[in-house]
Amino acid sequence: MRAIKILLAASVASLPLVVSLSTPAAAQETTSSVRGTVEAAGAPVAGADVLITHTPSGTVARATTSADGSFSASGLRIGGPFTVEVTAPGFETAQVTDIFLTAGQPFRIPVELNATEIITVTASSVSGAGSKSQGPITTLGRNEIEGVASVNRDIRDMARRDPFVSIDASNARTIEIAGQNGRLNRFSVDGIQFSDDFGINNGGLPTSRGPVPFDAIEQMSVKIAPYDVSEGDFQGGAVNVVLRSGTNSFTGSAFYTYSNDSLTGDRIRGNPVNLDFTSKQYGGFLSGPIVKDKLFFAIAYEKLKESDPVDEGPAGMGFATEIPRLTQTAVDRISTIAQSAYGYDTLGVFQGANETDEKMTAKLDWNVSDDHRVSLTYIRNEGTQQFSQNMGTSNTGPTFGYRSNGYELTEEVNSGTFQLNSQWSDAFSTEFRAAYRDYNRGQTPFGDTSFGQIGVCLDETSVNDSVLGNTLTSCGNTSSSQPIVYFGPDVSRQANKLNTENLSIDLTARLEAGAHSFKFLVGYTDVDVFNLFLQRAKGEYYFDSIADFEAGIANRVRLAGAVPSGVIDDAAARFSTQTYTFGLQDDWHATDTLQLSIGARYDLQGSNSRVPFNENFLARTGFSNTKTFKGMGVFQPRVGFDWQPTNRFVLRGGVGKFAGGAPDVFLSNSFSNTGQLTNAIDIRRNTSTAGCDVPAGPTAPALCTAALSGVNPSAFDPLVLDYLQTNTASLTAAPVNAIDPNYELPAQWRATLSANYDADFGAFGDGWLLGADFVYGNTAHANTYYDARSVVIGTLPDGRPRYGRTSAGILPGDTNQTNQDLVLASTSKGRSIIAVGRVEKAWDFGLTTSVSYTFQDIKDVNPITSATAGSLYGNAAMADPNAADYGTSIYEVKHSLKFSVDYEHAFFGDYKTRFALFGEYRTGRPYSLTMRDTSTGRSPVFGTNGTNTRYLLYVPTASDPLVSFDSAATEAAFNAFIEDNGLAKYRGGVISKNTQRSPSFWKVDLHLEQEVPTFVGSSRVKLFADIENVLNMINNDWGAQRQQAFPYQSATVNVQCLAGATPTGTAGAANTASSQTCAQYRYSGFSEPNITVQNQNKQSLYQIRLGVKFEF
Repeated sequence: MRAIKILLAASVASLPLVVSLSTPAAAQETTSSVRGTVEAAGAPVAGADVLITHTPSGTVARATTSADGSFSASGLRIGGPFTVEVTAPGFETAQVTDIFLTAGQPFRIPVELNATEIITVTASSVSGAGSKSQGPITTLGRNEIEGVASVNRDIRDMARRDPFVSIDASNARTIEIAGQNGRLNRFSVDGIQFSDDFGINNGGLPTSRGPVPFDAIEQMSVKIAPYDVSEGDFQGGAVNVVLRSGTNSFTGSAFYTYSNDSLTGDRIRGNPVNLDFTSKQYGGFLSGPIVKDKLFFAIAYEKLKESDPVDEGPAGMGFATEIPRLTQTAVDRISTIAQSAYGYDTLGVFQGANETDEKMTAKLDWNVSDDHRVSLTYIRNEGTQQFSQNMGTSNTGPTFGYRSNGYELTEEVNSGTFQLNSQWSDAFSTEFRAAYRDYNRGQTPFGDTSFGQIGVCLDETSVNDSVLGNTLTSCGNTSSSQPIVYFGPDVSRQANKLNTENLSIDLTARLEAGAHSFKFLVGYTDVDVFNLFLQRAKGEYYFDSIADFEAGIANRVRLAGAVPSGVIDDAAARFSTQTYTFGLQDDWHATDTLQLSIGARYDLQGSNSRVPFNENFLARTGFSNTKTFKGMGVFQPRVGFDWQPTNRFVLRGGVGKFAGGAPDVFLSNSFSNTGQLTNAIDIRRNTSTAGCDVPAGPTAPALCTAALSGVNPSAFDPLVLDYLQTNTASLTAAPVNAIDPNYELPAQWRATLSANYDADFGAFGDGWLLGADFVYGNTAHANTYYDARSVVIGTLPDGRPRYGRTSAGILPGDTNQTNQDLVLASTSKGRSIIAVGRVEKAWDFGLTTSVSYTFQDIKDVNPITSATAGSLYGNAAMADPNAADYGTSIYEVKHSLKFSVDYEHAFFGDYKTRFALFGEYRTGRPYSLTMRDTSTGRSPVFGTNGTNTRYLLYVPTASDPLVSFDSAATEAAFNAFIEDNGLAKYRGGVISKNTQRSPSFWKVDLHLEQEVPTFVGSSRVKLFADIENVLNMINNDWGAQRQQAFPYQSATVNVQCLAGATPTGTAGAANTASSQTCAQYRYSGFSEPNITVQNQNKQSLYQIRLGVKFEF
């Protein structure tokens, strides 16, 4: 692959702009096409010359009509305006103007010639003219983009206009399209995939904010079922962005925006919110000709600087939330000891976090000739975010992290593309694209990285001082416990970095054959991944008192490392994957009113990387952990149609299979968690002769002393390092991630039907666009997880299976019984039903309005909420304790309503005033009622490991022998909750998942803009304001997003298994292992769902961003 990269880089460097190249999973459309027919008096005109001109740049394309009068030109710029001019012997010239093109949507235009009269018409006045698309699509051009209210200047705010799109502002502003997980979408910029293809950013983009400057975007579209075979690598939706290109006119702009806490709301539902931040953005855009009609450039730049305070800190220092029983005096004292005894600077209290985001694009367009056009694009996005760690404000177990315990997250993307569009003849054209992308993600501690993490209990002396080797710790989980303070790099930042490199090459060829237009597609993508994540690579010490800390006497030390080399990078997942894509399609102009597309796409996976073999896993499960996606493929047939029986009515639809979108982290988990690459030790003081919990032997006392006495956190004693490398017996029971032998790549079928009618309502005006969309999706294969180390050993009182460890999983190294073998598997369960109604109207006095209503009914198995296998398994609601349940999806937005009002008018000369309002109502996110097993380790109730709140609730009948309560009061409160919330219908059974729903909410955003003169040529200044969540500005009770917290489960009761039936209020004998008899559930600790206001991104407050923009 490296040789290919070098060759590709060299070829691009020889062109006018040096770029590094970018990345798709397959070719996405960045250009458009014009197809049409030429007739005279109803008869086709053969041999007519067709000249298609992009007016702003002078770019031309030529074609000649065939025997049936048809013509076609591909690889055209998007936007416009274009002019089509037709000449033929014996006829006057015909000209169609004001044609505007959409990426990937062919524009059909019928042209009529006259022997005696020159014809000039606009495209909008030609019957049957327009862009053709089989699936639902929302497209925003440059003017619509300018009117989007976006405090964050984020492309996700544009995509939100689509009726199939929801943004989860509480989860990194992730986009959920058509009721699917945000990781299953595809973002592309200039045809190159720009998604977070590794899959650790919840927002779906490779960096936390949009990848390109707002002012660089020419067109943005959202598609949920594009039946063209060039569209792939998604199951939710495709968000395609095309960047602006230069023209024959020099144009440019520069802007500055500002927001701070005084421009942001300070109350939510009557509760004060303390904010102290500033946010500044600035940037610009410049484009123009290098050589008129030949060579053009366009560059854009944007930078954000934002500062936010840390909310938590010691008492008396002005923090919004004070950590219980923590004073500045204590904080300063630990800092002094750290410096004097260990030579370490804690960096003091973490006062504020900064964020930066810098992005730029550069694009060259070269009209080599009328038949060949080259485009070069370079994109760079670099961002940083700062985070504090270990800030715990609970009254029972408070914690505090110094600045040295915090870190800075850095993300950098460099990408570029080379694209060549060629028209070889009137019938044959090609599009070649090569791309490369490099992504780096680092997590850099603020503190000196020669240390690991140090935790100190703020008790003066340890309970261990009175009894040597006492296993108690001073800082417990009580309301009087002293805080634990932490300094040094936190355990998850000591070895944490990610790099991915993507190379792609694809070629699309089109062959025109009368009424048929054939498309051939072949593509290749190579992805190289380096993913290092090793907790405690530099170690973690815990000191049980201030006195112990000062004396260098630790209570506990933990350390991890690569085995057998001891080199940290050897713990990384290193692998590469390849995707080979093939596609064939026939676009058939069956009649003047009916167009059909029939095609198929095939994506084949390859890889030369091998997962290290674990023989212990094979012994436990009966299959190997070495499986990858190599040799797996998905065949995706697709059929679409566009039928326009009248000038006012269009019916569109199709059916097809869509695959891809699943991020690389699902495969990476198998490389990272082999049970072979790393080892970890955990040494704690105890009452043994040796003094700590290491295997007995002649070297044990020396090892305990070396590990826990005379501590030097910057250099572990050789005895400790040797113990890490040699004490590998526990690896026989080490946890493993693997892929099920019957696994299939994710894919789903989708069918759509859309109707559009251009209505004339008489006195109320013409041009009312009425539309309806219906979408049905059915899962072919979707991802889920199970623990292969858990097997069914019995049945629980409510009939669900009960688990225990496999006999092969009972190993000496797994004494805590918590290790898991998590397996990526497939399910064929899942379906979606979505219906949309739409109304749009544009008036000639500058007013445009729209409204849409969307209904969703979405069902799935595993919501795939996270990146690690443990979270992907543990965050799913389960009836069967080892299998995610089928039912309503957390991504279902049952009802949503969106509306927009955009008014633009020049009240003063040609200086425009603009008012653009966008509003959204939607029902809240579904969540599940569950029960919690409060025990640690393998659950004695359900027999499984992992998240202990995921077990779906059994709802007992009024006098159910299967359940008793710890008290009559608990029973009464529980039954009142069941009756008050309409849950009585579930009595006597396990409740379905996601039966509950968080409150619905409204969000209304406003963009205000006024142009003012500069008196220098045609330049002008725009003064503007973006206001998000206007309703909260009107009334602080409005606009709040209240939601059950992630992972959208509410543990209603704690549950135990009793050995025998026991009356309510009477203590019973609770199981301590799942192998014991469970005669009855015991419920205790009833609590109602905790619906809280979500304000992580200030989404429940109004925000105002003021700006000024100079344009010429």
